[in-house]
Amino acid sequence: MIGFKETIISIRTFPKEFWLLNIIQMLEKLAYWAVLLQMPIYTAQKGIDGGLNWEQYIKGIVFFVWAMIQNITPVFTGGIADKFGRRKLLAISVVIIFLSYTILATQRDFYLIIAGVILLGIGSGVFKPALQGALAATMPKERSSTGWGLYFMLMNFAIIAAPPLSKYLRELSWSTVFWGSAVIIFANLIFIFTLKTDTSNSEHSEESSFYYKKVFSDLKKPEIFLFLICMSGFAIIYMQFYETLPNFIYDWSDTSKLASELSFPRFMLMETPRGLMISYEWLYNLNTILVTMFVLVAAWLMGLIDRIKAITIGIILSIAGLALTSISMSGSWLVAGIIVYTFGEMITNPKFNDYLSSIAPGGLESSYMSYLNISMAIGLGGGSLLGGFFYGRIAEKSSLALDYMQSHGMHYNGDMASAFDFLTKSLGSNPEQATRLLWQTYSPNLIWLPFIIIGIASVVGLILYRKKYIAN
Repeated sequence: MIGFKETIISIRTFPKEFWLLNIIQMLEKLAYWAVLLQMPIYTAQKGIDGGLNWEQYIKGIVFFVWAMIQNITPVFTGGIADKFGRRKLLAISVVIIFLSYTILATQRDFYLIIAGVILLGIGSGVFKPALQGALAATMPKERSSTGWGLYFMLMNFAIIAAPPLSKYLRELSWSTVFWGSAVIIFANLIFIFTLKTDTSNSEHSEESSFYYKKVFSDLKKPEIFLFLICMSGFAIIYMQFYETLPNFIYDWSDTSKLASELSFPRFMLMETPRGLMISYEWLYNLNTILVTMFVLVAAWLMGLIDRIKAITIGIILSIAGLALTSISMSGSWLVAGIIVYTFGEMITNPKFNDYLSSIAPGGLESSYMSYLNISMAIGLGGGSLLGGFFYGRIAEKSSLALDYMQSHGMHYNGDMASAFDFLTKSLGSNPEQATRLLWQTYSPNLIWLPFIIIGIASVVGLILYRKKYIAN
């Protein structure tokens, strides 16, 4: 095992193609995250000017369709990329993603929004295995841990830029968020066309022609199938952090004290009925800044132990982080939870890629990298439905305000979007007091309990998996 200093020096040995592919990845992620950060609020946060104001379960359906399409598509396009050329697939994917953002920018009808996220899912699903397969082919296996750590670090440079960009575009208009992302993704074509021309993989051309049979054949192998099922639990937690937590922050977390004590600049804050809070976009930037700063150190440290043990440690930290975000309404606990979760994610995601690339036969990297999307399809798809279902019934402030009024004999004929404002006025209180009353009455932080149980089940499964397939 080489030391950390030697690991840093070895970065210079990665080829030009590796760095160019990372630029392409960074632009795609910048566009994607500028949209992703806003979608939970745009679709389902009640009382937001210009938002869709849909129910939480509808938001869950939107994210379910998005996640399933985005993560099932790579399973069937990984082998195509290996055989027919990764550059061609990257260019096609960029055009599809561009079209999806234009639909989201111009339409508000449910079915057209669904059409937009389907196209976004297909485009992203084509993009991911082609890009990751091309990257895996540029990495020597003995430096794959460093390569994937570097990949996630550079990707997070782009994600760091996404929250302020997303916040700026949102303040202009909701449609500008999607138009801005459309322009960014379209610019990627310039870099894609500078990549080396792809050739088909003649060594594995016969296997690629029977690719779909091969997928199901591989999934029958217990060591692959069981690993993917275990990783689905992490994907469910991951989905809650990015889909459900933004609504939880908006409804319940109080970061006003932190904003005041630490003298946050105005551009990092947002106006709420409870006062000036740290904007959720910048809270998520804490996640990406930490990943950028520490992912190489984490990759080196986790390289000292086997991959499955490292993934297990990462999931445990992710579970703990999600739990910490809701111990109280205090912004300090929220920030502590984001930090702990982030270290879990920065360990788990690169090692997930690293493990699959390490067992992939040479020349079939895209095919094997596409298998991780089976876990993501199960976890993100199921997680989006569960998140929307549980949040709407356990934790949505407007829904709880309506329930409180009904249970206390208060007459209200308005819609759910105005329920909390009506409750506040009826009680003769302010928004902070009404929020605290609902917190104490309903304990909305219980929203995370079923997901913590799922995460624990994944940890137990990985421990048993390692004992059977790795330790011996």
